[in-house]
Amino acid sequence: MKRTRAVAIIVNDGDVLLLRRISHGKEYYVFPGGGVENGETVEQAVEREAWEETSLKIKIKKLLYHHIYNDNTEQFFYLCDYLSGEPKLGDANEAQEMTRSSVNFYNPEWHEIKNLPRLLLYPLEIRDWFINDLKTNFEDTPKEAVLKTSELRHSL
Repeated sequence: MKRTRAVAIIVNDGDVLLLRRISHGKEYYVFPGGGVENGETVEQAVEREAWEETSLKIKIKKLLYHHIYNDNTEQFFYLCDYLSGEPKLGDANEAQEMTRSSVNFYNPEWHEIKNLPRLLLYPLEIRDWFINDLKTNFEDTPKEAVLKTSELRHSL
């Protein structure tokens, strides 16, 4: 069965909302997102996941990227406008996981877009597309790529 992940790239005045992760001692960042549930559209999942992981209200602007992986998963990345709220972890899976285990940490944080080249932000391929496409106001999007998970970059 194919697994589909819906991801929000939330932008506000030169900042982007990232989920800071520490997992088994490794620190990195991801865009907020998660699995599409039964009966849910990808767009509905983007809004739900953004709310669950960041407590922010957002508005989807457009599909930016679609990654298809060789492990029967795919990810959709949507450019989103920030509407309201203060970033804090909601009561969903991530908050519950942090109370059960000390090896996982999640925290939603605003970061200046200009600092993205120095951040370990997964997937790095999307980070790089985003940085480049921002310069042209995303005129060449949406983009799609078929990737092998074994070939994804894991370090800066």
